[in-house]
Amino acid sequence: MKKLYLTRMAPNPRKVIILLQAKGIDIDDIDDIDVIDIDMTKGEHLTEEFRKINPLQLLPVLVLQDGTVLNDSQAICEYLDRVYGERSVMGNDVVQRAQVCSISRTAEFEVLYNFMLAFQHSHPSKAKRVDQVPEFAAKSIKRAEKVLPYFNNILKDKDYLVGDQLSYADIVFYIGLDFGRLLKFDPTAHGEGIARFYNSMNERFGLKK
Repeated sequence: MKKLYLTRMAPNPRKVIILLQAKGIDIDDIDDIDVIDIDMTKGEHLTEEFRKINPLQLLPVLVLQDGTVLNDSQAICEYLDRVYGERSVMGNDVVQRAQVCSISRTAEFEVLYNFMLAFQHSHPSKAKRVDQVPEFAAKSIKRAEKVLPYFNNILKDKDYLVGDQLSYADIVFYIGLDFGRLLKFDPTAHGEGIARFYNSMNERFGLKK
């Protein structure tokens, strides 16, 4: 039995959950994967027991039946995309896979990563683990906002970032926009293309209250 350790709310584990949803698969209904929920608010990922599974103490983590450990969200998504379901979310051919990789990395490093940095340097829950520099939060948000015209230009006349179907690039970009809301960022205020994209993705994959 494979074991998938995750939390349902954090950005990186959400990539895995949404990727499977996009393929029409409920993460809790896969016969050969035991999903283990880790409560980060209680520090369950910081325990010595979890450190033995992933020394980096980050989520998600997928442990295969032979003991192989995948502790990176994109690597896990690559594995799940190839093993489960029919349609690929990572790209249907070599060119499309390269395009998805390129745009998803831009979304990751320029949008999601900057919002995560802003969160780490501004949220009280991170004060004990991060040497917070409050002014760094505002600068990180501005860096994320600076790249948004690039994405809005892609989305002005189309529904998805690559081709005519949802891909991993869309998932990463959506999660970045959605995470920004914790910082009072409005995903619908940065161009009609992004607003339409965000509302559509949020209707399908938004966190249920």
